[in-house]
Amino acid sequence: MIGDQDLERYSRQLLVPGFDFEAQQALGDAAVLIVGCGGLGCPVALYLAAAGVGSLRLVDDDKIEHSNLPRQIAYTEHDVGKYKADMLRDALKARNSAVNVQSVIGRFNDETALGLLDGVQMVVDASDSRATRALIDSYTARLGLPWVMGAAVQMSGQNMVFDAMRKYGCYHCIAPENTDVGGSCTELGILGPAVGAVAMTQALDVIKLLSGCGQPAFGSLRIRDFRRDESYLLSVEKRGDCAVCGEEK
Repeated sequence: MIGDQDLERYSRQLLVPGFDFEAQQALGDAAVLIVGCGGLGCPVALYLAAAGVGSLRLVDDDKIEHSNLPRQIAYTEHDVGKYKADMLRDALKARNSAVNVQSVIGRFNDETALGLLDGVQMVVDASDSRATRALIDSYTARLGLPWVMGAAVQMSGQNMVFDAMRKYGCYHCIAPENTDVGGSCTELGILGPAVGAVAMTQALDVIKLLSGCGQPAFGSLRIRDFRRDESYLLSVEKRGDCAVCGEEK
């Protein structure tokens, strides 16, 4: 139940048209898995915890490096050498002690997927890995869970939301091969605000899905060119021969 302290804490978002007490309670009752605690995962987790999402499960097996600090904004110089998932957990608890935060030192793979997905309502992909996204897509489709994708490199980004039943298609409809191609931000570079902008969109997508306040952009890949300040929408069609969501599978 929402108490007096909660009313004060969340008073500004409760003033937003369409976001009412039931919406706030829905956030408080929700559990979200965030795969990756880097440039995307940090801002997403910070904003979801601040908004009052009740339970967050964080998974990452990396340790913090100095090169992470310009974009992984939850960490400080004193955190270098420590596990990202643990430090992000501590940062979230320091900001909102009412949120239940679990850190898992590991990866999302075939051995861990079902355990990581147990008890959550949706997944945020913050992995920077096409292969991991493909696994998230497959397992969430099997369990009937929605998930929110984000990707960023250099000064560009992508966002997409996949509904629970894959009425609008799935990640495999646009990327049928599970292997990673191209380069990561480690190889190609990234500006912190670019990945932050993608993460903010992911956080809004999660809040819309959980609260019902706003309509997620199902069926559209949102492409953003921050260098030119341009954005594009690419319609995604459900493929009948898709191995994950197609009628012919």
